[in-house]
Amino acid sequence: MLKDRRAYSMTFWAMFIGIIFVPLMALTFDVGRYMYARQEIGKAADAAAVGAVVEINWRAFREGGSLHPTGSTYAVAQSYANMNNDYLSKLNIHPQVTGIQINDGNDTVYVAVSADLSALFPSIVPDLLVTETGTAQVRSFQR
Repeated sequence: MLKDRRAYSMTFWAMFIGIIFVPLMALTFDVGRYMYARQEIGKAADAAAVGAVVEINWRAFREGGSLHPTGSTYAVAQSYANMNNDYLSKLNIHPQVTGIQINDGNDTVYVAVSADLSALFPSIVPDLLVTETGTAQVRSFQR
């Protein structure tokens, strides 16, 4: 069998599939899960920004045109983020609102949401903290 050329070809393809192709396929699936989870965090960040906009001090906005958060802005933003992470909550990953910034110049609220995605890759990556920023703009006909 060693003198047969087909044996060399079979050995080459068995090594190629075992050493290169299978790990490459596993990496492809892991990168796809990572990108989808990152998209879910971005979706939660956008929802948290909408929640933060809903909870601004409307009286101060109407009278002076400036945005001021209320005492429950973080809590409402966090609840909106929690309602918009179906895929991550099934994996026991919970995004957290880490910061809210307000830009009075263009009436925009920026909310940063972070999540630890190391549960997706427990043996490969020990700590994988991902942060996405959501934006929402206050629109009002009266100021």
